[in-house]
Amino acid sequence: MASLRCSTVVCVICLEKPKYRCPACRVPYCSVACFRKHKEQCNPEARPVEKKIRSALPTKTIKPVEDKVSLQNLKNLGESATLRSLLLNPHLRQLMVNLDQGEDKAKLMRAYMQEPLFVEFADCCLGIVEPSQNEDS
Repeated sequence: MASLRCSTVVCVICLEKPKYRCPACRVPYCSVACFRKHKEQCNPEARPVEKKIRSALPTKTIKPVEDKVSLQNLKNLGESATLRSLLLNPHLRQLMVNLDQGEDKAKLMRAYMQEPLFVEFADCCLGIVEPSQNEDS
């Protein structure tokens, strides 16, 4: 089944292997030309076909996440000069892209938590989102 799932991810325009995702609606595309064509009809409310296909396939049961980040904390993340400075690093940004596009996110997180730059990024995010818990550790 896993190979069937992987083969269903294609560019929404030319059906080639995608390298990117639309920032508005998250559909996959492979090039700037395809993105421009897609953008003419982009619907941010739409879900990628990949997600619809995956939901029809048997999957592991995932426990719902009870922790939620408040809107104020999300705003604080966006306004953090320290976080912005970290995100200027191209290596960190590539790690984030790989994590976003990776199949086994848990495995990637374990590997990335061995990278000092990623740990610094995670600590910075946690310090903004959960300042009282971060001060104790």
